[in-house]
Amino acid sequence: MPALLEHPLTLLSLALLLNLALPPGRVQLALVGGLARLGGRLNGEHYGARYLHGAGLALLFCLLLPLAAGYWALAVLAPWPSLLEPLLLWCCLDLGRLARALPRCLRQVDEQRPLARLTLAPLCLRRTDPLSPLGLHKAVAEVALLRLAGDFALLCWYLAGGVYAALLFALLRLCVQAWPVKLTSWRAFGLVPSHLYRAMAWLPFQLLALTLTLYPGSLRAIRAWPQGRLWPWPAAGRLLAVAAAGVDATLGGPRRYSDATEYYPKLGSKQYLTEAQVRALLGRLAIALLFWLSLAWAWLLVPLYHG
Repeated sequence: MPALLEHPLTLLSLALLLNLALPPGRVQLALVGGLARLGGRLNGEHYGARYLHGAGLALLFCLLLPLAAGYWALAVLAPWPSLLEPLLLWCCLDLGRLARALPRCLRQVDEQRPLARLTLAPLCLRRTDPLSPLGLHKAVAEVALLRLAGDFALLCWYLAGGVYAALLFALLRLCVQAWPVKLTSWRAFGLVPSHLYRAMAWLPFQLLALTLTLYPGSLRAIRAWPQGRLWPWPAAGRLLAVAAAGVDATLGGPRRYSDATEYYPKLGSKQYLTEAQVRALLGRLAIALLFWLSLAWAWLLVPLYHG
């Protein structure tokens, strides 16, 4: 029993419950803001692209090594080192923030649209001021898919590689949010962390996309799988395409990250996304995550029960 209480899956489940009960919104905003200020000291328009690529990678390693050493020191000195792992996961997961903010945003779309835009703004990079009801529905669905897929990838790396693999992925994820390559000013500086994040997240994103093909509408979802190649990051494109086609709707399309409108491919089917379809998509995503958590628990408990 003590070994089970200290098992990574138990600690992971504790982190999920803690994150749902007490979302670390301010902690995450402070971490992303601090990384953005640090990066801003090295990122300048007068520097060349090669220098900015190297500067982004160098800053990443300058952050990673002290963080890993600091965590190791805390784990050695702390009276209950196992509790540090749930705390690390807690402050890096988006699940709790999304579970509170996105349903509230959907309720506000029809009658309190300015409030819906304000609710969504801290969760996405795009400008929310010009968003129509359809644009808000798309933004909610895409934010939920990509951020929860990032949570899924973080937990997969924690179970597969331990706390230091999770620490590396969490740092990459925060750097991608602080130095977004979708903005021209960060494109060169954040390129290397973005590629590293995509490499680590590739397999978990594929697994989650495959899981979403098991729902009703699976034939539409499977037919939409090749559409992912059209997206700048195909792994995310496949996830968006499969999720949208599963509920017979469209994701993607134009959005604004700055004053200019950028045109992204439309993924899924040709039907406009409605509030009911967004709620159905969120429900499917939640069940998919619960499926993988339940599968992990079954993998752990069944041998113990028979052994």
